[in-house]
Amino acid sequence: MADPNQKFCCICQEPVEPPYNLLGGRTYCARHFAQVNKPHAGFWRSAAVMILLMGLVSGVIAFLVRDVQNLSHNALIVIGIILALVPTAVWLYYFYRQDRLEPEPKERIGSVLLTAMILTDFIGLRVINDWFNVSSWASYNNWTSLGASILINGFIYTAIVYLSIRIWVYATPEYDERMDGIIYGTVAGLGVATMLNLHYIIDNQGVALAPGIINVVTTALAQASFGGVLGYFMAQAKFEHKPVWWLPLGVVIAASLNGIFSWLINEVSANGLNVEPWRSLALGLAVALLTFGALVYLMQRAHAFTLRPAKSG
Repeated sequence: MADPNQKFCCICQEPVEPPYNLLGGRTYCARHFAQVNKPHAGFWRSAAVMILLMGLVSGVIAFLVRDVQNLSHNALIVIGIILALVPTAVWLYYFYRQDRLEPEPKERIGSVLLTAMILTDFIGLRVINDWFNVSSWASYNNWTSLGASILINGFIYTAIVYLSIRIWVYATPEYDERMDGIIYGTVAGLGVATMLNLHYIIDNQGVALAPGIINVVTTALAQASFGGVLGYFMAQAKFEHKPVWWLPLGVVIAASLNGIFSWLINEVSANGLNVEPWRSLALGLAVALLTFGALVYLMQRAHAFTLRPAKSG
């Protein structure tokens, strides 16, 4: 007969014996307790290293491929698709590693990512391009373009993130702390970014690889950050007694940031503002980095809140 008082490691589910290794109200086996307590560079330092690393790699690749535009369209598309998938994989690894207290099940991570990709491709982009047919009227003037980018693109992508989380994890035992909301939000955002980047590469027949690389890397970071912001609001709404307007506020903030980013990186240079493509990329990157900085703060705050009961005890 199973012992009702038996405790199990929250990561590997192996039974543990006293004295128990407790952290933030969770029980760990000796091996995982040692891993959790390894020296951590801190959220800000690891984020800075990640940004510098991605910037360096993107710059090096952009420099190396600057003279390969004489390749065939098919070759450019293949190279572009590979480069479009790499940022998703790198950012996915980064965000997954931030939840050290109780890493989320990989099958849940995969389900959320795949669902966001499917919803973006089969619903999101078709609603934007076919139903609303945004490209045919949004460029009437700059305000129309910005409004369409926020009210249509931004809210549709944000709804996809929300649904991907609600479908797979929001009501499950795995979704049991504030950090989970951020992690799953970034994963869903990366699903959106993956499909946007793949369509960007294919629709533009490989694009100019140098600015194209910067575009896909920036889009991956931006969509992950917007998704993480929404995930934070969703987690706060679930675990705290927030007013009824709290979650809708998070949706509006995430959708507005998403729409502004989309407008800056894709629309501005084509709608009479005389902004060069590289400058357009720089403006989009600025929004992505500012949102990422806010997300790093929210991750640090969520992590500290989870550990607070243990510290106060």
